[in-house]
Amino acid sequence: MARSSRRSLVIVGLIFLLLLLLLFVRCNRTTGPNHASATPVSPKAVAQTGPRSSVPPTHPLETDERLTPATIQAPAEVGAGAVFPIGWTGPDNAGDYITMVAKEAPDGAYAAYVQTKEGPLVKLIAPIEAGFFELRYMAARSHTVLGRVPVTVLATAAALHAPAEVWLDTPVSVAWTGPDNPGDYITLVMAGEPDGKYGLYTQTNAGSPLKVTAPAATGAGELRYMTGQGGRVLARRPIQITQPPVSMTATAEAVAGAPVEVAWSGPGNPGDYITVVARGTPDGRYGNYATLGKATTVALTLPMTPGDAELRYMTGGGGKVLGRRPIRIVAANVSLSAPPSAQAGSNVSVVWTGPANSGDYITIVAADAPIGSYGPYTLTGKVSPLTVTAPKHSGPSELRYISGQGSLTLASRSILITE
Repeated sequence: MARSSRRSLVIVGLIFLLLLLLLFVRCNRTTGPNHASATPVSPKAVAQTGPRSSVPPTHPLETDERLTPATIQAPAEVGAGAVFPIGWTGPDNAGDYITMVAKEAPDGAYAAYVQTKEGPLVKLIAPIEAGFFELRYMAARSHTVLGRVPVTVLATAAALHAPAEVWLDTPVSVAWTGPDNPGDYITLVMAGEPDGKYGLYTQTNAGSPLKVTAPAATGAGELRYMTGQGGRVLARRPIQITQPPVSMTATAEAVAGAPVEVAWSGPGNPGDYITVVARGTPDGRYGNYATLGKATTVALTLPMTPGDAELRYMTGGGGKVLGRRPIRIVAANVSLSAPPSAQAGSNVSVVWTGPANSGDYITIVAADAPIGSYGPYTLTGKVSPLTVTAPKHSGPSELRYISGQGSLTLASRSILITE
């Protein structure tokens, strides 16, 4: 009995030891050397995916910012708004830059700047305000001033020379002197416009003299030399903007849709045109028109609506009416004569009268076809009679005289199409 109990205890002990051994092996597989052999996470990946701090993380490959002294070579005086060269020496840390600020500006302040990575000789635009300034070499990360040199910015002057008068919406020649800094321009505005406002303009890099187009309005105007930086007026000159003389000669009456010849005189500026509109149409609107060129006559197509109308000389810029002349548009007399019936697909002879304007044609359509519909057709030209092919379908139909402009039915006549 005692022997049997001892045997049982030994068996239980062995089982317990076996369980401990299995547990030890499992723990070693979870936390042992095999875990260390997994692919490591790089510091760069951690920096990209982990939480971000307001303090820039240090990188083992980064070196400390070098704060060695820097030197700057530049003119002692420059014109306001001018581009000037700067030479420098310094540590050239990533992001280092040279800036120009007021002499009393605190260290760390910056205005216009250029980075040192652009090379040992760089260019900067001077402020538009005259005064005492300072060029500073700035370390990008610490905002430490490593070098400085004073620069005086001098006020610049300009002058304008031009005729005392100019026609509205017309170019005027302007001779000028001035700094010709980047973006500087000459503009022509109405007198009394606030400084900084501009109209049509030409940049000074076009040379002297240059041309500036006047506004499409009459009255006292002002030529202004404007700085590209800050929009300041460096020079101004008064100029009177006047109405140019304009005349038009044309027939007093013409058929709707017909071309009329208009002789004209006027400034003939680029984009100027002559238009025809119904009398009473508000100024600025336009209908059929012809653009003016070097020729002193133009051909203008009248609208299809009969009634009192007006020829108008219009400026290309602003659509201002410089001249007007009345013209009466009358309805065209149109008639059609043809056999009362025709076989489907056959040729039908049609005697007609009408304006024969560009694009006018005669067609045969079903009697109930909507206005503007067309079937086989023949352009009117100048020939009467003409031949029109009958449609392939049979039934009550209509001969129609259709205008090339607006597809209006000017005359119609019944015709029966048979099988």
